[in-house]
Amino acid sequence: MAVTINGTTGITTPDITSDSATIDSTTLVVDETNNRVGIGTSSPDGVLTIDKSTNTNADTMYILRGSGNSLPASIDTQTALLVQNRGSTFSTNISIIADGAGGGASNVNFGDESDENAGGINYLHDVDAMRFKTNGNTERMRIGPTGDVLFAKTTTDDTVGGVVFSGTAGAATPYNFTQTDGTSSGWVIMLNRQGSDGDLIKFRQANSDEGSISVSGSTVSYNGGHLARWSRLADDSKDTSIVKGTVMTNLDAMVEWSHETTYWIEDDELPVDEDGNPTVAVGDVKKEAYTEDNEQLNKMAVSSVEGDANVAGVFVNWDESDDFNDMNIAMTGDMVIRIASGTTVARGDLLMSAGDGTAKPQGDDIVRSKTIAKVTSTTVSHTYDDGSYLVPCVLMAC
Repeated sequence: MAVTINGTTGITTPDITSDSATIDSTTLVVDETNNRVGIGTSSPDGVLTIDKSTNTNADTMYILRGSGNSLPASIDTQTALLVQNRGSTFSTNISIIADGAGGGASNVNFGDESDENAGGINYLHDVDAMRFKTNGNTERMRIGPTGDVLFAKTTTDDTVGGVVFSGTAGAATPYNFTQTDGTSSGWVIMLNRQGSDGDLIKFRQANSDEGSISVSGSTVSYNGGHLARWSRLADDSKDTSIVKGTVMTNLDAMVEWSHETTYWIEDDELPVDEDGNPTVAVGDVKKEAYTEDNEQLNKMAVSSVEGDANVAGVFVNWDESDDFNDMNIAMTGDMVIRIASGTTVARGDLLMSAGDGTAKPQGDDIVRSKTIAKVTSTTVSHTYDDGSYLVPCVLMAC
């Protein structure tokens, strides 16, 4: 081995004081001009530069702890740093792999010497995602490019089982819990309050409490709302003249939700395999055309019969979340109901259809098939242009 110090070769003295040193040309270089050290390079470009042009175990920098000289039987050929506990009863490797050029991945891998219990944290450059793996390098969690956090799935597609938390404004499924195994009898979500009675879920709008689901003893209460259902008009149109609180009646026709075939597009986060390679391509079928099963949701119309026994609830609003002209219909619980101009109601009155989309007092205190609701307050919350107005009520299982 040749040792050169300040131009002099063959020095063997153990005490060396010098500005620059070179061992075997590139094995070790001390650059006193730039205060740098190079291993495998004669021109270090950092404080410490380790540069090898091939991918072999000899190119790995090892930090070893414990006894024994033999290396693990198998080491990734692109491992840049290996930290190994070589104790007799416990052995753990940490390798940092830098192969991100060309859209690859930067990895931190964990495992024993046999890789039987391998796991890792991998950053995929081409899809800008962080993956977390356990148990034989199986992906368990992912953080996507927009901040989505995925558990047990690699795509935000809500037909794929797993959990998605999305921080993207306007996301179609900001919180999605999907179980795809139709044979499973297990629960999808558990809410377990320990120690005391109280709220399980709170519902807010603009930071104001609007409702909750709470538990007291063995009773679960749904607070501050009503039961509702989806419906449509007979011709599937959207009639914006129908206003909140309007009395609706049932029709025989059932609602059909038919969906066209959808395809993977460039804006989608494509699912990938364990190596980060997409398993589908833009333009592939994402979901075939289908029609949703519907055994119970019929269409509706504005009630046009006085004392209508076929009353179905009151109109709340139009659903704006998709291209279907769906109506949200309140059926049971706290709500407001529309009363015609000139009609007076009292607290405790039972109401029936007036035959024009409004309600009026029933005339007796017997709950009948035509009964829609019971007035709970005469406080008017809104008055429409035609003089009709809204008062609070409890809907009677319309």
